[in-house]
Amino acid sequence: MNDAGWSLRARLRHDTRDIHDELDTLVSQFDLTSAAGLAGFLQMQVTAMRALDRVAADGMSHSAMYDLRERAVSDLDSLGVPVETGAAETEAQVHPLAVDYAIAGSRLGTQVLKQRWQQSTDPQVAGADAYFTAPSYIDLWKAFCSTTGAMPGTGAEAEQIVGDANGLFALYARCARAALPTETAHA
Repeated sequence: MNDAGWSLRARLRHDTRDIHDELDTLVSQFDLTSAAGLAGFLQMQVTAMRALDRVAADGMSHSAMYDLRERAVSDLDSLGVPVETGAAETEAQVHPLAVDYAIAGSRLGTQVLKQRWQQSTDPQVAGADAYFTAPSYIDLWKAFCSTTGAMPGTGAEAEQIVGDANGLFALYARCARAALPTETAHA
């Protein structure tokens, strides 16, 4: 897509759609009403965010990312699941706006996942509530939309941000596959 009239925000939405849909399909395979499914989802989050922390320059969402990762670690502890110590492999530095797109944007999808999690009748799952009771960070999303809505969708910086965003969604997809039970990890 090379429509010079598109903003960076519109281009990101368009050019990341395939990998984003793939990630959504993978994430929907986690049974958030069970301790094992919730633990897999949380481990995916921790692993991906640890990798991002290594390569992401400070962006608007850096403190939110740290908060969400620590909440996921807390929930894994509540579930009695040890946190895997590794981080996924990542490329070189990632543009902060690509990280903001992934992190701030993920909070919107988390609202749907939260509804699934709330359907659990397992007290252990209900007690692991730090991640799903995190702030919405909607202010980050609004700031991201305002910034990228005013930026051109073409040029070297736009190319880097779109490429990095696709790479981040692919990173999350790899982390999701690694955290899913083997019999459900397809897509």
